[in-house]
Amino acid sequence: QHYFYNLVDPAQIHLYGRPPNATNDALWQKAVNENPDPTCHVPVIATGFEDLQKRVEAQTQQAAEQQQKIKDLQTRISALVQRHQLSNASRLQRAAALQTQLTHRVLKLVQHLHLLIPALRSSALRPEEEALRTALEEIDEEVRRPGGTGRIRGKLNELWALVGAVTAARERDRRPGGVEWTVVDEDGLAQIAQILAEEQAGLAHLTKLLQKDLKDLAVVLGKDPKEYDSDMMSSTATFRGSTL
Repeated sequence: QHYFYNLVDPAQIHLYGRPPNATNDALWQKAVNENPDPTCHVPVIATGFEDLQKRVEAQTQQAAEQQQKIKDLQTRISALVQRHQLSNASRLQRAAALQTQLTHRVLKLVQHLHLLIPALRSSALRPEEEALRTALEEIDEEVRRPGGTGRIRGKLNELWALVGAVTAARERDRRPGGVEWTVVDEDGLAQIAQILAEEQAGLAHLTKLLQKDLKDLAVVLGKDPKEYDSDMMSSTATFRGSTL
């Protein structure tokens, strides 16, 4: 004789008690004490090989039913995957194509946006704006040429050196015994200040362009862009410091 445990509904556990063929009190008490989960397991006695054979057949049948349920689940999962591929994937492709079309339409709108603004539509480029565009195009072309970055950097260094020399001369003349600066023409002084401010703004813009092009060059050469940034910043800071 040997006791096994059957899994039952916890709500019906009270319907099961000691079976009539459990005549050995010691074995029954041992089976009750060793019950792994009294809330859903009940002891069942098996007597002889015939009861063991019945239990093996019952477990085999349950295993076959579980395998069939697994196959049914796999079939349902395959159907869901196929439905996703046929429905959702095509919808995603249509959405991506629509997004591309919208992007192209937005780009076309931006290209002709200046025609929709009355202030820009009724006015042409001013001469100074046209001159600035020409200068920027020439600078961009110069930078993109082989070795253009070095030449532009040399020109910047020369300009900063000239500015530093002028500043040093002014500081020297301001010392006791030096020649004092006097303003003769206020309008001329204002024009000079405006020209210097425009030159300073142009140099700042040119420095930004050079830094951007140096980063692009570093990416093409496979180097760290920070090296070019530090080189440009140190060179610019040196000549700026000489003007202060």
